Amino acid sequence: MPQKASYSLLDRNFIYWQASAPYFETNQMHERNVMRHLRALIAVFEEGSIAKGAQRLLRTPSAVASSIRQLETHFRADLFDRQATGVTPTDFGRTAYRRARRIASEFRTAQIELAPYEVRSNAPLFSMVTGERQLTILVRLREMKHMPSVANVLGLTQPAVSAVLRQAENTLKLPLFRRTAKGMIVTEPGDLLIFRLRRVLAELRHLEADVAQLRGEMAGRIQFAALPSLRTRVLPQAIAALNSKHPNVQVSMIDAPFEILFAGVHSGEIDFILTGLNADYHHRDFDIRIIGQDRLVVVARAGHPLSGQSNIDVRALLEYPWILRDRGAPTRELLNNIFRRLRLAPPRVAVQAGDLGLLRGLLQESDAISAVSPQYLADEIASGSVKVLDIELPGTERDIGFILRRDAQPSVLCEKLMQHIEVAAQGVLTRARAA
Repeated sequence: MPQKASYSLLDRNFIYWQASAPYFETNQMHERNVMRHLRALIAVFEEGSIAKGAQRLLRTPSAVASSIRQLETHFRADLFDRQATGVTPTDFGRTAYRRARRIASEFRTAQIELAPYEVRSNAPLFSMVTGERQLTILVRLREMKHMPSVANVLGLTQPAVSAVLRQAENTLKLPLFRRTAKGMIVTEPGDLLIFRLRRVLAELRHLEADVAQLRGEMAGRIQFAALPSLRTRVLPQAIAALNSKHPNVQVSMIDAPFEILFAGVHSGEIDFILTGLNADYHHRDFDIRIIGQDRLVVVARAGHPLSGQSNIDVRALLEYPWILRDRGAPTRELLNNIFRRLRLAPPRVAVQAGDLGLLRGLLQESDAISAVSPQYLADEIASGSVKVLDIELPGTERDIGFILRRDAQPSVLCEKLMQHIEVAAQGVLTRARAA
């Protein structure tokens, strides 16, 4: 059987920040037929004419021509130059075609993965004739597990949501969800399918950004996750620089346990993770882009029993409660490695959290200690309210960089933000090393 895609960004609670648009569409969600039109685009592009594309799709030339015109209206750009002998794609057409082929590839992969479940191979969904609304409803049902909530957040009625699910299950000849007292529970084939649908929706999001960029605009949405230590200076500088030049860009940052973030990158819901890197990440089918280096220090409040001591023994750290991020976070793993090498028990984690406000408050109100990048508490360290303890943490030097899906094709918009982040990070990390 194919491997089950087991994680969703909403499987657990997570913190979500945004500069503009909400994660869910809260207005009435109108149906769009962009995918049906992209199917026509692929046929016309590959056949070189509307007439031949229509023959391939078993549609009339007028219907295919209408699809191309509707796409051109949607994108506000010509996709083809028309000649008597056929059509020639424009830059806009070639850009849309590349994304459309990636979408078609995701549907073909879904068809192959679902074959062992005896899926109906000629289901409309696999032919790119299902609207974006249907895909979004299935993805939201997987995440929210509650049909009325999905209807409310998408501005639809519950019968409309139920009808979409019923139609998908009937045409695929597969049960996608189980109705239980605890809500809508996705089935194994449903999980496999929805993983691919997430990637399709991500490609549609990138397509809008790519075409806007060709029009001379920067518009679209970027969704990413980031290391807490880079949220106080690096990210504000980078996002401000991007938004000052491109005010129509929407930037969203997601915070969740690392395994869920990794799954979000694989599904396309997260464009990239900006984080500390370790060797394991190179073996997860990721594209790794290193932009700098960082290290960890141990911090405590001013007046802490250890704050005035010199050459602190690492064993003394075990006498105090710790505040650390979740298991699997780079800082947590680096710290555990130190105690493992010394054959000591790992620190006693009293609070598992990465929020800056909570960390700052707990350090100042208790004898708890933490290990962080000095950039994370740079202002508190500079003011003297938080002290860096006199202890070396050898082996906690680490590369900082981006994690992307290896076969992803980031939008131009996404690349722009990563460029701004790299410039800001190099400046901040260089000043930190000098200090």
